[in-house]
Amino acid sequence: MDSPFKTNSLEIIIGTYEEFLLGYKVELKDNKPVLVQSFADKSHSGSIRCVAVHKQWIATGGTDDRVFIYDMNSRSQTQILLCHEGSLNDLTFTPDGTHLLSVGDDGRFIATRSKTWSTEACWKRAHNGLAATHVSCHPSGKLALTLGSDLILCTWNLIKGRMAYKTNLKSRNSLGRQPDCLTWSNSGDYFTLSGPRVVEIWSTQTANVLHSHSTKSKPTCICWTDAETCVVGLEDGKIMWLSLNKDEKEFELIAHNARVKAMHSFKDYLVTSSSSGEIKLWQINEAGTHSKAKLKELAVTNIGCRPTCINILDLEQFGKDYSVSATCDEGHKETKSMNNTEKPFPSGVVIIEYDTDDEQESSKQTKASKKKSSGSDKAEEEAIEEKDSEEETIDYVKNDADSDSDDDNATYRESKRTSMHDALKGNKHKFKKTQSEKIENKKKKIHGHNEQNILHSKAKKRK
Repeated sequence: MDSPFKTNSLEIIIGTYEEFLLGYKVELKDNKPVLVQSFADKSHSGSIRCVAVHKQWIATGGTDDRVFIYDMNSRSQTQILLCHEGSLNDLTFTPDGTHLLSVGDDGRFIATRSKTWSTEACWKRAHNGLAATHVSCHPSGKLALTLGSDLILCTWNLIKGRMAYKTNLKSRNSLGRQPDCLTWSNSGDYFTLSGPRVVEIWSTQTANVLHSHSTKSKPTCICWTDAETCVVGLEDGKIMWLSLNKDEKEFELIAHNARVKAMHSFKDYLVTSSSSGEIKLWQINEAGTHSKAKLKELAVTNIGCRPTCINILDLEQFGKDYSVSATCDEGHKETKSMNNTEKPFPSGVVIIEYDTDDEQESSKQTKASKKKSSGSDKAEEEAIEEKDSEEETIDYVKNDADSDSDDDNATYRESKRTSMHDALKGNKHKFKKTQSEKIENKKKKIHGHNEQNILHSKAKKRK
């Protein structure tokens, strides 16, 4: 028997190529579940590539190098993370929700603390400077896997904050040039990788391929429904049921008329999306003895956009009295922008910049006037001499400008003005030098005259 469907128990979160983040709530109409749009947000300035959900938090990453954080308890956008310098490729929360793991085209693997939304750790060259394409966290929260364009599968120790070991996938021709569909199983004993026509299930105990399943079409997405069963979305619109249990046979089911772009499982439900914009909600019956009994279609709708990623928000965490329409009308909280170096500013704050040039000039003039009024006579004389020299230079430039008007003459005028300015400075310095020399000579003469008189008087006494 199929389990009764609980209305308001889940909300489907969808990212699209058209920069929209959409929400679809499941409601009952004539005792049948239907998908009704609950919200639409267009904060990204580029297509949304990935979406992650944990409790009330939703994180989205796109080609605009930004990560947006939404608090669905208040239905508001709360943070903007600017820690990446390239398009975001994948996002995931740790199982305990303490950190958000992200990878992007800039090659960085970043762990962001969800309590403060600040960067906890950043590995800038996680894949030798090449793009990091996938990230998946172990159910224990102690390990994480990342996959990059360098065809290296990296295992990370999240407790020590360093890389544990690398697995080179270049020799595995079955995975092609760019492996895809990196996903941990619910138990954490297995993870999946896919190639152009193959799905591989790896075992953590042997660190090698446990099962390899060939497909007629290219695998595009994979999600696990339980510890030993996974569902594979294919490019021809079909979904394939795979199980590690030898008693269960694999089977294919036509789900969409176009490529299966993304899928996600939640409790006893499966949500799939196609490139044509079609969204379907399925009910999973693990006890089914044949293919049609294992997956039952509950609701279908078309969002009018091309979906790129999909996830599910559990609405039961907000309580029985939670209403989507009621929370949508509440006031929004401030949205903050976060990065590694700058202190975040809340959105809506206007920073006024004043033109400080006039103020600086006026302050300089007041300071100069104070110095002139309180300075000595010597300072005033030096200021007058500098002013006279500048006036002489200006007069010379004016006379020179009147006499020369062509471009060649202008170049000559510039060099001549420079030499004249240097000459004025040299004459000024020379004038000061000659004055000091005159004083020194007078002292020597007076001193020498006295010495001569003294010697002359001594000579007279000796006589």
